[in-house]
Amino acid sequence: MKLNLFQLLCALFITVSFTARAQLKPVAYDAMPEDGITLDTGWRYSLEDKSQFAQPAFNDASWGSINPTKPLYNLPQLKGDKIGWLRLRFKTGTKLGSRPYIYSMWHSAATEVYLDGKLLSKYGKLSNNPAEVVPIGMNLPDQEIYLTQGDEHVLAIRFALWRGPVVRSNWINFCFITLSSTNQFLEVSKAIHKGNHVYIVLTSVFFLLSLLHLAFYRYDPTQRANLFFAVYAISSTVGFFCVIMQEEVQDVRIWMFVYLPAFLTTLMGGIWIIKALGNLFSLRIKWLEIVLWCIYAIVLVLIIFWQVDTPFFIGLIIFGLIEIGLTIKALRMKKRGAGIVAFGFAVSVTAVAPFLVGITIGNLTHQILILIEFLAPALGISLYLAREFALDSSLLREKLVQVETLSEQNLAQEQEKQQLLARQNDSLESQVAERTTALQKSLIDLRSAQTQLIQSEKMASLGELTAGIAHEIQNPLNFVNNFSDVNREMIDELKEELKAGNIDEALVIANDIQQNEEKIIQHGKRADNIVKGMLQHSRSNTGERQLSNINTLADEFLKLSYHGLRAKDKTFNAGLSTSFEEGLPPINIVSQDIGRVLLNLFNNAFYAVNQKKKVANADYKPEVSVTTSRGDGCVVVTVRDNGIGIPNEIKDKIMQPFFTTKPSGEGTGLGLSLSYDIVVKGHGGNIEILSQNGVYTQFVVTLPI
Repeated sequence: MKLNLFQLLCALFITVSFTARAQLKPVAYDAMPEDGITLDTGWRYSLEDKSQFAQPAFNDASWGSINPTKPLYNLPQLKGDKIGWLRLRFKTGTKLGSRPYIYSMWHSAATEVYLDGKLLSKYGKLSNNPAEVVPIGMNLPDQEIYLTQGDEHVLAIRFALWRGPVVRSNWINFCFITLSSTNQFLEVSKAIHKGNHVYIVLTSVFFLLSLLHLAFYRYDPTQRANLFFAVYAISSTVGFFCVIMQEEVQDVRIWMFVYLPAFLTTLMGGIWIIKALGNLFSLRIKWLEIVLWCIYAIVLVLIIFWQVDTPFFIGLIIFGLIEIGLTIKALRMKKRGAGIVAFGFAVSVTAVAPFLVGITIGNLTHQILILIEFLAPALGISLYLAREFALDSSLLREKLVQVETLSEQNLAQEQEKQQLLARQNDSLESQVAERTTALQKSLIDLRSAQTQLIQSEKMASLGELTAGIAHEIQNPLNFVNNFSDVNREMIDELKEELKAGNIDEALVIANDIQQNEEKIIQHGKRADNIVKGMLQHSRSNTGERQLSNINTLADEFLKLSYHGLRAKDKTFNAGLSTSFEEGLPPINIVSQDIGRVLLNLFNNAFYAVNQKKKVANADYKPEVSVTTSRGDGCVVVTVRDNGIGIPNEIKDKIMQPFFTTKPSGEGTGLGLSLSYDIVVKGHGGNIEILSQNGVYTQFVVTLPI
């Protein structure tokens, strides 16, 4: 009796078990939602791989149930690396009828799809080795299938998992399948197509804006806002392009590389547009920038490791509020053009409002609002920058007109100078042709006229040109005066030798007188050439360069200066010390100009020691030394005296035009100024001044070889 009862219970259990299997009913779909039927219930799964699993007659009642529309990391039952199967039994109700349906699939694995035992499609490469799996599951082409009303259909999916990082993402479902009618499919495809059009337009516009503002920055690097805005436009261009590519990429392995940059570049663009606003409105946002980059880093970490969209939208809202806050602050500060930027943000906020309050809008309106949302602030800032560029260009044109006016005035003044120089030239040419005594008198008159001319030039701010002319003529005048004075003395000596009957000595003196006269004639012609060249040469172009020996030049002008002062003041006396380095290479200079520089330095040195001698005790010995040496790629001439020195308070002024410490009538204050221009501007050299008041003064002239 007990045995029969046990057998009865076993038979009952087996019967109930088979009855349960037989009673697994297919999922029935009786209505078609607006967005289609999502196949998310009734699925069974197995991690075995057998070909009979594709057949409709196979009984899958013993398989586990699963919802494949979830991300893979939420499906712990799909463990292991082997090939598995999914099966769904379903049928359409009476309201749907028998008709074609559009089958759409989105998944993160390699798959083979069977409908009622027939292979419907194959995506990617299936393998038991995850490294060999090729998961083609994004943006797959939709297929048309025919379903018969009331019939049971079996959808079987053979899958192989790819265990990459994207599979663990919240953004990708393991297997998401929908059925939709033909009309629904056409409407969805049309909406997606329009959405792509919007992002194509945004990509094109922002790319053109980046090129435009890079060009603005290229022409005006001082306006860094153009650079920041261009970087923002480039970031947005990359972001929108990635959105477009999301609808094109099919391989799951590279899908993340177009999906994730869309978030990161768009958010980064917010930082650059804030930097542009800060630069535009001259706002101090240094610490704000640091906070923005910290927020960006946090959002970046959350997106990559948590793989959720929420941090991105929070960061986008924060950046948007900061942008609006900076614009409002600029409006309160009454910054020029802030209204244009504020209008752009106002339009953008208006476009976003329907999304925030949940207003139902059509697809076309939805796309237009997205377009306005992104374009309005960008175009507002772009119009502001373009306006600033136009204003700067207008200001530049005004400056050019002013420059042209000043150029015309300068040209008129130059013509007046040329006329003045022409009159001087005519006067000087007639004077040079007279006898030596007449020439001397004319040159003295000219020197007086020069003094008056320099004084008038000081009042009219035309000192440089006239001072250059005066100093050009000063050199030959000094030669003529000096040699004339020397000849007078030598003629007296000649007479004494003739009276004494020393014919040979008299001949020597006569030869010297003849040489001096030749030099007088030479420098008289030189004065003539200078006068003729007045109309052709300015202060910065005093003659042709030629290779010259600096030792010879320094020695010549040192003696000239010393004997010239001796001729004027018989009581003057000073010790001369020269140290000329042998073998100095000749240097390419305008010897006339450098000679004028040396002569000026020597005259100043002799003047300084002479002034000190007047107030010093009897033990003071005036001394002037000249040293030449070779430096690194240059020749150095050092002129030193033990005279009155230069006070520290005027050391920085002595190179200025018309500045002099000499009594009125003894100096014009142009000597050192012209010397500085000749050495530094004309020859690329340098003049250095070392001095101690009451002890010494040292000028160091450096000339490139």
